[in-house]
Amino acid sequence: MALLRVLRRRGDPRRAPARAALWAWCPAVTLEAVNNAHIDTLAVLLVVLALGTATAGTRRGALIGAAIAVKILPVLVLPGALAGRRRTRPVLRVATAAGAAVLLAYLPYVLASGAGVLGYLPGYLHEEGYEPGNVRRFALLRLVLPDAAAGATAATLIALIAVYVWWRGDQDRPWRGALLVTGTALLLFSPSYPWYSLLVVALVAMDGRWEWLTLTLAGTALYLAGRLLPGFPLQAWAYGAAAAVILTGACLRSDRGRRALHRLGARPPKAVTSPAP
Repeated sequence: MALLRVLRRRGDPRRAPARAALWAWCPAVTLEAVNNAHIDTLAVLLVVLALGTATAGTRRGALIGAAIAVKILPVLVLPGALAGRRRTRPVLRVATAAGAAVLLAYLPYVLASGAGVLGYLPGYLHEEGYEPGNVRRFALLRLVLPDAAAGATAATLIALIAVYVWWRGDQDRPWRGALLVTGTALLLFSPSYPWYSLLVVALVAMDGRWEWLTLTLAGTALYLAGRLLPGFPLQAWAYGAAAAVILTGACLRSDRGRRALHRLGARPPKAVTSPAP
């Protein structure tokens, strides 16, 4: 319902039912949001409302802050939420409202348990291979970099893309920048859990760049087959294939790619276009 409302108001009204169906009927949503009941679904709803129904102000920041309180991953949509907003006031309003929402959500637990509010997060980071000396992530970067440099390089690349989205992004389509930052982060961190990509599925439904759905396929392949193929570099292959599809899609959507397809008589892929507000 939220996607229908957003797409009819700010996207392409004619394609709104199909885009909403992309989320509702996507196998990843059926398995992870319904069958496995991951709380990520609530965070996704809050992000869709934040980017689609609120301007870059207190309301958008509060909704994103609530999404971050549900699951940390939506922090990656903040650059998209601020895309094209170079003035200090809207940036501060969104950031302050987001921080306040997270603080209010966690304050009772901090008062009750102190540092225990982190729960299993430190153990999770160690278990999942994000700590130095126990690296099992960053599969694509580790093909060309030593393990010790992979994490810092990934963080640097994500930070640079976030700044680019904030400075040069489309403020009328904030979900586009949010998809770029979130999708790139998943590509670089290469998680083995497909439910992390639920946010990507919703952003694809809003933006129409179908190639990013390969992240869901990569995470699913790694989750289901990772233990069945010991010794095979499935992580690098799965996310490498996703990266190849995403880069191909970006090339085809570029002006040069469209001209090349036009000369070949093919119809180039289209992204969502929004009418002027």
